[in-house]
Amino acid sequence: MAGSKALPTFCFLLCAASCALAAASYDYMILSLIWPGTSCQPGWTGKPACCVDPLIDNPEPDFLVETMETYDSATGKLVAKCEPNCRFLINPLVDLLDDLYAYWPSLSCPAQNGKQVWKAAWCTFGNCTSLSEVNYFGRALQLRARADVLHALGSKAIIPSETKSYSLEDIEDALVPKIGFSAVVECTTEMGVLSREYLLSRVRICVSADGKSIIGCPFARKSNCGSKVKFYPFTDDMLGRPRHPAAGHIKLPSDKAMTQ
Repeated sequence: MAGSKALPTFCFLLCAASCALAAASYDYMILSLIWPGTSCQPGWTGKPACCVDPLIDNPEPDFLVETMETYDSATGKLVAKCEPNCRFLINPLVDLLDDLYAYWPSLSCPAQNGKQVWKAAWCTFGNCTSLSEVNYFGRALQLRARADVLHALGSKAIIPSETKSYSLEDIEDALVPKIGFSAVVECTTEMGVLSREYLLSRVRICVSADGKSIIGCPFARKSNCGSKVKFYPFTDDMLGRPRHPAAGHIKLPSDKAMTQ
C-alpha cells in the first residue's frame, strides 16, 4: 500500500520536472548587433572605452555581433546556461577566425583576443541550441551580413555624424527592406548641455531556432530611444592601442557607396 501511495507523488514530481525542462527549451533566438561608434565612446576621463589585442587587426567599421541569445516563445524568457559543464573548443572554428576577429571581437579592456567572448556566448546560449559550434557562430555571422544594417541605414542617408541627429522613425523604416519588422533599435543615453541625448547602440533581430533566417519577433519589443537619435562615427583611436605610423582613421564606406 505504501508503494501505491508513493507512486502518484513520484509521477507528479517526474511530470513537474519534465514540464520544467520543456519550459526551458528555446525555439527562437535574438541576434544582438552593436555599433562600436557608441560603445567605444571615451568616458568623461577621455580614456578609451574599448581595447583590442595589438596582435589582431582592427574590427571592421560596421555593426558587430555582440551575442546571439536563446529564448522560449511560450514565455518570452531568456534560456541560458543549459550545460553546467560546458566545453568550448576553438579548433572547430579555425575557418571562421578571421571573420570572428573582424565582426565578433572582444572590445573589453584590458585587451583580449576574443576567445573569452566566444566561450561566454557558447556556454551561455550556444549550448542551449541543437547547433554545433561551427553552425552557431557561422550562422550568426551570416545573419549579420544578411541584415547589413550599416548599408541599410546608409541607403536612406543615415550616415555616422558627430553633429547630426536622425529620426528614430527614419532609422526603423530604413531597416524594414532588409530585416522586415523584426529589428528593435536600442540606444544608450548621455546628458548633453541642454538635454538628454540618445545614441544608437545596437540593433536586435529575431531569428529562427536553427539560425538560418530572420523571423518576426514572437513578442513585441519596443525601442528605448527617444524621437531623435545620434549616430556617432567609429574611429581607430577609440580602440586603446598605439597607432601604427602609417595608419589612418578607419574609413567608412563613402556616402555614394552606402546609398547604392
